[in-house]
Amino acid sequence: MQNKYKMPADVRRTVISIVQGYERRKIQLRRDEEDILSLGNGKFETVTGDDGKETERAFMPSGKGGKSSAVENQAMRLLSLHNSIDYRCNKAIDEALDSLPLSSYNPELADKVREKILLSCQIGRRFIFARSGIVGIERSRFYQLRSFFLLSVAKKIGLL
Repeated sequence: MQNKYKMPADVRRTVISIVQGYERRKIQLRRDEEDILSLGNGKFETVTGDDGKETERAFMPSGKGGKSSAVENQAMRLLSLHNSIDYRCNKAIDEALDSLPLSSYNPELADKVREKILLSCQIGRRFIFARSGIVGIERSRFYQLRSFFLLSVAKKIGLL
């Protein structure tokens, strides 16, 4: 079966290595955010949309205003963190997972497919579809979705 989501081999290897570091970056980014936010008296708010997903994150400084360089420094550090390559890579992975065409599957199966696609990228050849426990999707469709996911990440990061 031919794959319609082709990309150059070097880009594919790069995207897979980026996906392999997803969990590590996620933990480190959360830790960095907490460190920055614990320094001041501002608060970091996450606005959720109608679908229940995080849509916007905003730093809300508190205080009386004036020359509040600690709050400005905190806001600048958060902005710098959110413009970092690690943050953008993780955001691209999250967006690519959300954009997978899984609307025809029930929500439990769709979540399991997303989880297994990440796992298959992270552990590589050690992932065996027959032992993955996914029931309700064919092997060829799973790997087609995986290729779609990798291509989406590559486009969102700007490698293609």
